[in-house]
Amino acid sequence: MKLNEIQLSRKGIRFALNLFPPLLFNRISIKSISENFMEIKVNVRFSWMNKNFQRTIFGGTIFSAVDPYFPTMYWHIFSRKKLPMEVWVKSAEINYKSPADSDLSLVFKLKEEDIQKALNGLQKEGKFEVWHTVEAINSDNIICAEAKVLVYIKNYKNLNLDNC
Repeated sequence: MKLNEIQLSRKGIRFALNLFPPLLFNRISIKSISENFMEIKVNVRFSWMNKNFQRTIFGGTIFSAVDPYFPTMYWHIFSRKKLPMEVWVKSAEINYKSPADSDLSLVFKLKEEDIQKALNGLQKEGKFEVWHTVEAINSDNIICAEAKVLVYIKNYKNLNLDNC
């Protein structure tokens, strides 16, 4: 069995990612994963381990909180449709808007039309790229950062997607 054929439960995925060292040591944790993987809620805890000299959350920590989730969502959605894909972040941009001096919340959301567009693109080209945006919001409801993530999806087994 290959990694792209493994299906973990939502609890298993949440547990594994919350123990993944780059996220754990930056105090980044998944709070919830929706049943259909269309939404993941993430928290960045303000801690001495991710604090910079200005006593705010280090920008690299915020960037780390943005990186893995959209590809993870697509990967699990397609995996559950028995369409294992190669999915990764091709590019990312972040705009820091305000110092992050408290915990941050990020909500990663996909819509059904995002999945349909991806399936259409995969059917036509065998690959698909899409930009998604997410905001890092502090405990005072202030947007501290806005990030754009370019997700790359490839149908590496050239699976027939006509019935999806």
